[in-house]
Amino acid sequence: MLFGRKKEDDIDLEEPKRSADKIIFNELEDDDHLALNLVRELKNGCPLIINFSKLNEIECNKMIAFFQGAAVALDGKALRIDADIYLFARKEDLLDGSVREFVKDLKKA
Repeated sequence: MLFGRKKEDDIDLEEPKRSADKIIFNELEDDDHLALNLVRELKNGCPLIINFSKLNEIECNKMIAFFQGAAVALDGKALRIDADIYLFARKEDLLDGSVREFVKDLKKA
């Protein structure tokens, strides 16, 4: 509808208001194609929480470096949540505070 009141049955197609609503969780295996797709999602504004526990030490270091490099290239950050779990997010996805609050609550659980 262009002008006037919104009908009750009109669908609201707005994107989620909070960045935390767009978080993608993944338990990564040594899969370069999946890693590339996840970085595309990061680039499109979806913060990533990735569990690297299924990888051996060399694979883990390679993947963490890859995701950390992508986050930095997007003017973002990487945050270690646990021994094998990391958050990667763009700076603008951290501005509303919802992702940091989600991680804080996750650490309490």
